[in-house]
Formats: sequence, structure tokens, C-alpha cells
Amino acid sequence: MVVTLLFGLAVRWAGNAPASFLHGTRPVSNLINTPNIYSVIVAILAGLVGVVSLTEARANALIGVFISVTTIPAAADVGASLAFSSWHEAWGSALQLLLNIALLIAVGAGGLSTQRMIWHRRRTRSPGPSQGRVSSSGPGD
Repeated sequence: MVVTLLFGLAVRWAGNAPASFLHGTRPVSNLINTPNIYSVIVAILAGLVGVVSLTEARANALIGVFISVTTIPAAADVGASLAFSSWHEAWGSALQLLLNIALLIAVGAGGLSTQRMIWHRRRTRSPGPSQGRVSSSGPGD
């Protein structure tokens, strides 16, 4: 956020910002600073992917992608909006960022505890190597 804020301020003070940008026309920013149901869906999916990647060795890069998709645009938009004095957009982007982080944590924690419960049930139900099996070749055979 700080880097984007400083870059935005530098662009604005240098007079290199497009006129439409100065007047608040930022279509991509509008997608980010207006949280909706799709924001929730993306954050939930990112949390689920995070759980899977923690338990499956082959999905390590995927967690970084999903977390980046849910946090970096919102954080950057907070900085850019503040640089151009777009307080409403900055607030919406901050809300989006907090929503994404909260859902990532909630879904991740819920998914890990559910997965742990399932694994615990499997361990307690499946017989061990010496339990429930009849040996055909033992010392008395």
C-alpha cells in the first residue's frame, strides 16, 4: 500500500496522471472498491485452495496465486485511491481487503479443522496392522 501510495503521489505531483484518472474514472478500481458476492466467492475459493496446498505437496505455487489475487489488488487500490484523494474508493478497497483477509483466515481455519477431524476419524476406524486380522502363518502353525 505504501509503495503504491508513494508512486501515485509521485505521478500526481509530476503531472503525468491522465485527466480521466484525475476525475475519478478508474474502471478497474471500481471493481476492487465495491465488494460484492463475487468478492466473497473468490476469497472462499482462495481459502479452500490454501487448505489444499498446505496438505498436498503439489499445489504449493497455487496458494501464492490465490492469496495474491485476493489481497494485492485491494491493497494497491487503497494506496492509489489515497494518492488521488479518492476517500470513498480508498474506504471501499480497504473494506475489500479486510473482507478477503477475514474470509481467507476463516475458511482456512475451518477447512483445516474439518480435514483434521476427517483424518482423526479415519485413523480411529481403520484397524492397525495387528488388529482385526487373522495371521495364517504364526508361531503355532
